[in-house]
Amino acid sequence: MEIPAAVKDYVIKNIPYPSGLIGCRINGSWSFDCCEYDIAVFAEGTNQVIKLPGYTIEAIYLGKPVRDYMVDLKGMAIIKDSRDLALSSAMQEITDAKYSRLLAAMGRKWLVSSLFYQQRMKISRQPALSAMWLKVAAYHYIAGTLAISGSRPMPLHELAQIRQEDLSVEAADGLHAALECIGIERATRPSIARSMEAAAEIKSNDYDRDLAISKMNHMLENGMLTDCYYYIGRVVAENVSARQDEFLNRYVKLVQIGMDLSNDVQNMEKIQKSLFRATKKSLK
Repeated sequence: MEIPAAVKDYVIKNIPYPSGLIGCRINGSWSFDCCEYDIAVFAEGTNQVIKLPGYTIEAIYLGKPVRDYMVDLKGMAIIKDSRDLALSSAMQEITDAKYSRLLAAMGRKWLVSSLFYQQRMKISRQPALSAMWLKVAAYHYIAGTLAISGSRPMPLHELAQIRQEDLSVEAADGLHAALECIGIERATRPSIARSMEAAAEIKSNDYDRDLAISKMNHMLENGMLTDCYYYIGRVVAENVSARQDEFLNRYVKLVQIGMDLSNDVQNMEKIQKSLFRATKKSLK
């Protein structure tokens, strides 16, 4: 996809580091009107969202050596390279076979983290936090399954990615369990409205809060209820999984609303067993 001149000009004039377009805007068939232009900036810095007339840019700073981001480099549209052409050189090393191996390795890490959060679910003393950790585990399982299947997970588009994947019977069964954990059948306008309000509060100090809310509104306005519900939970899950216990215990009710968590402990335990079996099989 051709990068809009306004986006390219902004990057060239305002970001003095090697950079390029990544994410769903590379493939126009995935992106929505609400999607930003993700710009990978190969330097240390603070991520930020920049609003331009008609376009939104998210500058994502990657501070490690370029070759630590080989998955991100695949398909990237370079806007500005270093003098020694480090980006171009690294991109030439990414064969399809190498990309598949790296993506599969990333997928296995997601699956291992799913097992970790499933364990947190089992040892949690609060039913609401148990439900929260199970839902986090389900999102990690889905991301891992997509990666192992050869698709780099894109949070806003993961449900669409799942629909297009030709999955094995085992992977399909695992995804069914994960979506049951997430509670996708509860995607209604009232539940989404409640979760959006809580999500906005949970992300109140995040640099990308307004961008995330605009995506939720876009999907809601276009009748994409299941995708919107899934994405809200995904965004909140990413936020709360990085929080300290003090925050979670203090704002457990807000988290419960933001993730639309169930209190059915028996059903949670049953679903977790299905998710656990699917995760272990995927890691064999």
